[in-house]
Amino acid sequence: MLRRILSTIVAFAACIAVSAQGTCVIDGTIDKGYLCDGKKVKSVTLTRTDEYGREIQVATAKVKKDKYTFKYELAKDEPVLMYTIKGFGEGKDVEVFVEPGEVLVYHKQGVRGIAYGTPANDLYLEFALTLDAEKAVLELPDVPDHEILKIKAELIRMLIDNNDSPVAPLMIEHTLLPMLTPAYAEQMMNTIAHTLQNHPYYLSLRNKVLANNLKVGNEVPDVVLPMQGGEVKKLSDFRGKYVVLNFWASGCEKSADMFAELQYLHDMLKETDGQFVILSFSLDTDAAAWNTAIESNGINREGWLHACDAAGAASPVVKLFGVEKTPRIVLVEPEGRAVSLDMDIDEVVMRVEQILSGDLYYLDQEK
Repeated sequence: MLRRILSTIVAFAACIAVSAQGTCVIDGTIDKGYLCDGKKVKSVTLTRTDEYGREIQVATAKVKKDKYTFKYELAKDEPVLMYTIKGFGEGKDVEVFVEPGEVLVYHKQGVRGIAYGTPANDLYLEFALTLDAEKAVLELPDVPDHEILKIKAELIRMLIDNNDSPVAPLMIEHTLLPMLTPAYAEQMMNTIAHTLQNHPYYLSLRNKVLANNLKVGNEVPDVVLPMQGGEVKKLSDFRGKYVVLNFWASGCEKSADMFAELQYLHDMLKETDGQFVILSFSLDTDAAAWNTAIESNGINREGWLHACDAAGAASPVVKLFGVEKTPRIVLVEPEGRAVSLDMDIDEVVMRVEQILSGDLYYLDQEK
């Protein structure tokens, strides 16, 4: 039944979809009996979520005669991303991929709306219907394991068969990753088409896979670093150098104690021709407090880099590195692999001195 419904929707969409390269038109239809909190819906908003989980309102549209329209111009090379249409009541937001073409959205009272008519939206709808079928099976009594595995295999096959769609890395990360071993998660990641390997959803999936297998000798996540002064860098920008990445927070006494030793290390490394980088990432949520703490701790020194995304414990950087308390120091070698993940500052200084002397001890450690 689900397959027949989906086939009808896709066929209908193919007949009326328009070609509008660079332009996404979202045409919504609301069932005449639809009420939100006892009232008819008068306006809806198109929103997106940034990498820190913050909701950003993109546009607002008025509802006229139970219909609304958004028109979004995609910039050159802008990736296809998932947005959300809000205004229909709790739990009734509609997820929609913004991509060139006409997206049709239908809202019916009591159920979540559906979006279809363009490649990513059609695939996402098919995946969602299959996922719903799995949930329905799981609710049945005494379901044989092979029936559940059959549906999971269908979900995996669907994403592999459509490995050039942004739906694939997004759904692998949010739906499949929690049930995969690190090794199988990496295999699934490697099925993604090369054409998507600069897409935000692939990069996010890759970071999650690396984070799930974070250990000495393995590559660390390529996190985004909002730097002091406004520049944004990625950890990979420091490839070719050793990075002493330390996590701290203002008001943390142990962080302040760590900085005394890091000051010694900073002075020692000034003579190494940029072979090492000291990068301090703050868990502060207040930019003013962060900058004040940099001054008061005496770490506003030339060549000492500082980053903070003001997200605190919710920071993607903090989550990907599994930072549960401060201070914490991670030593990363020039190829982006972890030399150490939780050394105390005295041991870090000793290890840096070893490396400067030519003793790359960590290569034996990896073996």
